Amino acid sequence: MKVGCAIKKINPEVGCQMEGYAPRNSTGNHDDLTVSAIAINNDFLIISMDLIALPGYRVDRIKRKIQEKFSISPEHVIMSAIHTHSGPTVTDLLIDHPEIDENYWTKVSKKTVKSVEEALINAKESTLQLLQYQVEEGIYSNRNSRTLPYNRNIYELRFLNKSKIFASYLLLATHPTVMNMKNTLISADLIGEIREEYKKVNGILPVVALSDCADTSTRFTRQESSFAEIKRLGKKIVNAFAVPIAKNEINWKLTSVEAVKQRCDYNPITNLKANELYRKIIARTKNTKDKINREIQQGLLDTYKHIRYYGHTNFETYAIIYNFEDFRIVTYPGELVYKLGELIRNHDSKLTLLITLSNDYRGYSVDEPEFGDYFESYNSVFLKGMADSFVKKIIQKL
Repeated sequence: MKVGCAIKKINPEVGCQMEGYAPRNSTGNHDDLTVSAIAINNDFLIISMDLIALPGYRVDRIKRKIQEKFSISPEHVIMSAIHTHSGPTVTDLLIDHPEIDENYWTKVSKKTVKSVEEALINAKESTLQLLQYQVEEGIYSNRNSRTLPYNRNIYELRFLNKSKIFASYLLLATHPTVMNMKNTLISADLIGEIREEYKKVNGILPVVALSDCADTSTRFTRQESSFAEIKRLGKKIVNAFAVPIAKNEINWKLTSVEAVKQRCDYNPITNLKANELYRKIIARTKNTKDKINREIQQGLLDTYKHIRYYGHTNFETYAIIYNFEDFRIVTYPGELVYKLGELIRNHDSKLTLLITLSNDYRGYSVDEPEFGDYFESYNSVFLKGMADSFVKKIIQKL
């Protein structure tokens, strides 16, 4: 197996609008944003971008350029975002009137193609290990309640050349958002620090992606929103890599690829389920007397108003199932809550690596029993039960 890896900077101009919280403008760079590519056997790519999300049509455009230049099939290209909330505005999915810089997207596209080119050139004979780690309690948690479950596992696809780590792909299940909306410095946030800490130990920067992270974050566990706190948490996470709970030599032998499509098609002004959710948050906001909690409810109402008036509710998206001899990869086009992610990951005895925010971005996917209870439901274009239906279709194909 031949494997190559390359990383390119994709820093935006200082002063750009930032996406992830309320719109604000950047005042500087704290650390670099990058695009990373791992090329496997000249015909499969794993790409990660330090952006909040990847709209599907942007992904399609980049994949076409890759196909034209390198003859790699789009279905053999996995692209995902690390979901930093300290990066530039790149979508029209989260802000009412976004300031999207097309020149920046041109830069991202060119740098992605260049990273692929260098990864292909740098390719070396490699063997593959699959490692599993588990972070200790208290680094991150379910962000809706400390008593609710979350995914503590981190998986690593480790590529070795002559027993030396040549490339690494890490997959963890938490929002990487330590910094809050007061931050105006461009940053990869927690993911950037995890990469730097990993490099201190292993000599290379890993490629990082997210798993079922929709209802997991450092909300209850961070001591503050600061870059010092990012360093503290990043070091704790990488400390968990010292003792893997599982480590196996595996084969990169792809046996099948299958896309699972999901259609979303409704008018949020007339749809009964959408209006039920809208009336629920209006009533909850009016009936909340406590000032702090009322502000929280008003925030949920404002979030759902964005979905109601600006949300994309007519589209088709897709997940992809990659079956390998020893494991499988499932990509998902948005932020998946733990309960739905668990259904995919633990469907059967075959180890399943779940990559979310991949190839497209359709917001949060919340399971039906919890729909309407927490923030994620009010920032979801999927109606109640729709994410469950999508996940069920994926499971039927596993």
